[in-house]
Amino acid sequence: MKNRSIFYTLALCSTLGVLTACEDMFNVTSSSVQYEDLHNINTPSDSLYSVIGILSKLQSIADRTVLLGELRGDLVDENVYTENDLRELINHSVSSTNTFCNYSDFYAVINNCNYYLAKVDTTVLVSNQMVLLREKAVVKGVRAWTYLQLAQIYRSVPFITEPIVSVIDAEKEYPYYDFEQMCDYFIKDLSPYVDTEMPSYGIINGLDSRSMFFPIRLLLADMYLWKQDYVNAIRYYAEYLYLANLGTLNIGSRVTALNPTTNDIASISVAMGATNDITIIPMADTKLNGTVSNLNNIFSATDVNEGRRPISPSHAWKELAEKQDYAFKQNSTLRHLSCGDVRAYGAYGLMPKWDDGSHNPNVREDDWYLVDVDDMYLVNTKYANDNNISIYTIGNVYLRLAEALNQVGMSDVAFSILKQGVSQIRYVDGELWASAPTIEETSYVGIHARGSGDVASNEEYVLPVFDETLATKVDSVPYFYSKGYAYADSTGLTIDSVANVPRYHYDVAQGAAYAACGHYLYEKVVGTGKNAVRIYKEYPVNYLKEKVEDLIVDEMALETAFEGSRFYDLMRVAMRRGDASYLAAKVAGRKGEHQQRDEALYSRLSSMENWYINKQ
Repeated sequence: MKNRSIFYTLALCSTLGVLTACEDMFNVTSSSVQYEDLHNINTPSDSLYSVIGILSKLQSIADRTVLLGELRGDLVDENVYTENDLRELINHSVSSTNTFCNYSDFYAVINNCNYYLAKVDTTVLVSNQMVLLREKAVVKGVRAWTYLQLAQIYRSVPFITEPIVSVIDAEKEYPYYDFEQMCDYFIKDLSPYVDTEMPSYGIINGLDSRSMFFPIRLLLADMYLWKQDYVNAIRYYAEYLYLANLGTLNIGSRVTALNPTTNDIASISVAMGATNDITIIPMADTKLNGTVSNLNNIFSATDVNEGRRPISPSHAWKELAEKQDYAFKQNSTLRHLSCGDVRAYGAYGLMPKWDDGSHNPNVREDDWYLVDVDDMYLVNTKYANDNNISIYTIGNVYLRLAEALNQVGMSDVAFSILKQGVSQIRYVDGELWASAPTIEETSYVGIHARGSGDVASNEEYVLPVFDETLATKVDSVPYFYSKGYAYADSTGLTIDSVANVPRYHYDVAQGAAYAACGHYLYEKVVGTGKNAVRIYKEYPVNYLKEKVEDLIVDEMALETAFEGSRFYDLMRVAMRRGDASYLAAKVAGRKGEHQQRDEALYSRLSSMENWYINKQ
């Protein structure tokens, strides 16, 4: 009955907002009712305003998607100021009155998409081009993404692909789809649009309009990743990264001064900047212009919450950051500093002021790790500095690619994404080519180097070794004559003789032919030129895969903390391993190594049935 009341509301409320000026594109306030027989979308201007109206509707669910994906994970915790609805999310004990049980706002987005798709006329030609086809691809992407959020949160929900515009529509019985069924549907639905060029509406409120769209290739890659079809996941992630000309992140932390007495950082430049974003949901700056995000007031101490933020970063997250090894090369000497991963510093910065706004001399910007995680000065800089909610970033796309690569036995390539990075990646005719940065390309770094310094030179951050006493395998085929591997070693990077660039090369579709990648640990290259051979040490097939996956999961915590994907990342790994206790142990241990695990929460989450919120 509750579901039907939601659909009645959809039938009675506005479907597509009608706007009057480009500068008001994200001020969608129309309450007019648009019925099925009154409006077709057959002009570029109609389509533009309709699409912008749909994108503005995403503001109503943006905060919720972040909170639902983050508060149920292991990187945040409650405190004495936590509101009841948020506390229930954190403890996985959501009551029927909790606002997060209601998914009506998600269906408002979906109904707008369904209406547009039912009414748009893609045969309209402008300069001999089917221009409305591009907007159709945008809307299909929004609908797919919204449905996938619902499935991750509630497990199965009513699946509706036609607009609800009347009471008769609301009275219909709709099937329930789970995540698997949605993936199957949307893979077929989106695949024809994979090469459709996205439109460009120029700059809207200071943002490139193209950053507001959901790339079809990334949506397909995500669905294949969840379906454990890793070959297709690799294909679409790699194709997108190549076509967008995106290497691993070329921005990160840079030490600018050291404290010689503590072997710690006295000054550092942390640039996690705007070039990281691929897709965002832009939130309004004032209520007059749309929906204003409340995430800053939830994650940070602000004037609005009077310094009493309801959510704290967890001790487990803080401990994970602190135990990372920050490597810094000074005068050709590699130093290991005691600061840990500075992305934690980048995510939570200090507000070094007294309540009256004057400077507090007892709190310095570089004292982050000396401050308890519940200190009111901590401010989550991911939401304090702008109004944008990140959906896809270069970092999370590369980490998901690494996750898929690791599962098909390419653990060394997955690890290279973390360590030295790739300047270009391509997927051509079933084969993956990944070009590693040359020594001179110092602006390119692996994802881990974003927070842990000179990782490429750090001999402590290496592929896990199983047993040094195991037998050695020698591959007598010269390395650049085989369709195999090129690795970094202590002297630099090996070179592919044909292209004269360092690269990794795998036949993804014939992964079984390269089982050695999942069975032998590379040790070194012996000889030079045509006489060079690779030497490996043997170890159990799944050992490296699981160890690299653990590194990737930790990297996801360091790189994408508080962005709304953590609980789903843990779900995906636990499902793949067939082990609910993997997720349960992470979440129940959020208070850190030195405090007792929440056994009641561990028991609850040890059943996958309890990972989802009950719908109302």
